[in-house]
Amino acid sequence: MKIEEQFKEIDNIINSLEMNEGTLDESFELYKKGMDLIKECNNEIEKVEKQIIVLTESE
Repeated sequence: MKIEEQFKEIDNIINSLEMNEGTLDESFELYKKGMDLIKECNNEIEKVEKQIIVLTESE
């Protein structure tokens, strides 16, 4: 999944949680899924940042 798609999914999860619908278990599962997506996004961003550093240092 592309990072843009992950951001959209995180936004959808936030909206669902803010609507406060569903059970506590469902909300917790959404929360866990959102946190996993955030971790994946952070990892991808860090990877790109490292690539940028390598590129700028080699110039």
